[in-house]
Amino acid sequence: MTIRNRPLCCTVVPAMLAGLAVSLACFASASLAAEGPALVPRPVEIAIESGEFTITPATKVLYTKGDARLADAADYLASRLSLALGEQVTAAPTGATDAVPGAILMTTAGADRTLGEEGYSLVVTDNGTVIRAPKAAGVFYGGITLLQLAPPEAFRSPAMVEGKLGGRQTIPPPRPADEPNVSKTLPVEKLVVPCATIRDKPRFAWRALLIDPARHFWTIDELKQYVDYLALHKLNVLQIHFTDDSNWTVEVRRYPSLTPQKALNAADPEREKNQTYYRLARHYYTQDELKSLVAFARKRFVTIVPEIEMPSHADGLLRGCPECGCTVDLTGPDRGELCPGREATYEIVQNILDEILEVFPSQYIHIGADESMKTNWKKCDHCRKRMKDEGLKSVAELHGYFVRRMADYLKKKGRTLVGWDEILESGAKPGSIAMCYRLNRKAQEQIQKAAANGQLLVMAPFTHCYFDYWQSPEKQNEPKGVGRIITLRRAYEFEPLPDDIKRVNPDLVVGVEGALWGEAMKSFPHLLYQTYPRACALCEVAWSPEPDQRRDYAEFFRRLRTHFKRLDAAGINYREPTEIDKPKE
Repeated sequence: MTIRNRPLCCTVVPAMLAGLAVSLACFASASLAAEGPALVPRPVEIAIESGEFTITPATKVLYTKGDARLADAADYLASRLSLALGEQVTAAPTGATDAVPGAILMTTAGADRTLGEEGYSLVVTDNGTVIRAPKAAGVFYGGITLLQLAPPEAFRSPAMVEGKLGGRQTIPPPRPADEPNVSKTLPVEKLVVPCATIRDKPRFAWRALLIDPARHFWTIDELKQYVDYLALHKLNVLQIHFTDDSNWTVEVRRYPSLTPQKALNAADPEREKNQTYYRLARHYYTQDELKSLVAFARKRFVTIVPEIEMPSHADGLLRGCPECGCTVDLTGPDRGELCPGREATYEIVQNILDEILEVFPSQYIHIGADESMKTNWKKCDHCRKRMKDEGLKSVAELHGYFVRRMADYLKKKGRTLVGWDEILESGAKPGSIAMCYRLNRKAQEQIQKAAANGQLLVMAPFTHCYFDYWQSPEKQNEPKGVGRIITLRRAYEFEPLPDDIKRVNPDLVVGVEGALWGEAMKSFPHLLYQTYPRACALCEVAWSPEPDQRRDYAEFFRRLRTHFKRLDAAGINYREPTEIDKPKE
């Protein structure tokens, strides 16, 4: 996933939408709700026509020869159809560029270039299906739409139980939210798809979720399953918060002390006191495991963006490399901050980044850089000397100096730095990406700085996008959450382009991200419960046209009722809506 320019806002063709109601009245099939196709996210243009296309194990998935990425898209669609039908559906190359009778053709030949890198057209007739896009990513997303046009059984897949794909439950779950939603869906003989013409492309290029194994550890198989669920919702970035004060979860071969044998990192006695909130992760991922995750995600057109926290939230790093610390007694609340005055700090973190870059080919590397208290920096001999030598007037400018050095280093390696929105306050390098989690009175000032510096923004405000937060005020009926209440409706009503950004430059915003911080989530089913269905709302915010054109919560909620059947078939644990989530009369 490469960000060049933010995709132009998709436009709806009114004539096609007007014709949709008429064509729906002529169509009746068990594959659709009576109201029409319940597609999530909603496409830009859709016309349902009379007739059906039937997919059976004999249906071939064909892709144009010579494009390995097209092969990935075709293989994925064939594997999904195989799970649904209980028999092998094959994907094969072809020289054809137009519809093949009885087959599904995936091609980039003759595509409309205005659809961009992830847009597609999908034409389903009773004789065959063609998915056409300028790039393989768009072809992949056309395949996801085809699966949603089919009955919910098209999402059938084995669920994750106790960390294993298709495993059995042996430990009684302590809470209802920890109960795996194991798929009970059986294979079907055929999938009937309505004839349709769809033209679609995403509103934003960055459509992401964040998870946090530094607080609660997820196995590599669970991470892969989570990636698969993202892909089914046309989300294309998974940011993984690998390090924090609690733990360091990435193998760094040059510094094995970061991940000791069996990963029994020194416990934090303060956080050990409150085990119901913080359970320290004591595991880590090998580089080989992470490379397998990257390869898995790539075949699903998902980019893994690693987050390696610096200079703050770095207790995990300081335990293994104490020479990165300041010259003062690190016992205060900011004990987990690296020393930006020591040259040894830069040498060590750059060595670490070198190994991270070998594992993760992502253009974007997240360094966190948030919530630096900077108190110790005022007392540290190395920091004071650095400030004097560099002409820095404050510790805030010292923070900016650190971030700029990291940005320069990553740029030399051909990568782009991403950080939380504090990098705008202290002065990040032009070209860096700031992830905005605060929309406060300083937001306008930050936006102006971003515009002046040529920086891009990913919108992830905690007011709408922190999915570890409670989902309902009825907390007695909910598993442990944190923070404020973010209902399904609130997640859906999020608008990534507020007026102050539109006035400056709407192209500053390249995408949106939902965050699932790991402090309170003690099981993989709980992680999924917190993610869905709010991630369904987020995927529509990120993909579908601007809200003033078509955003309608009641209509989304209607589609979601059908989409839940797909989640059931996929074995995705989710929170069933309650009274607070229902549309207002």
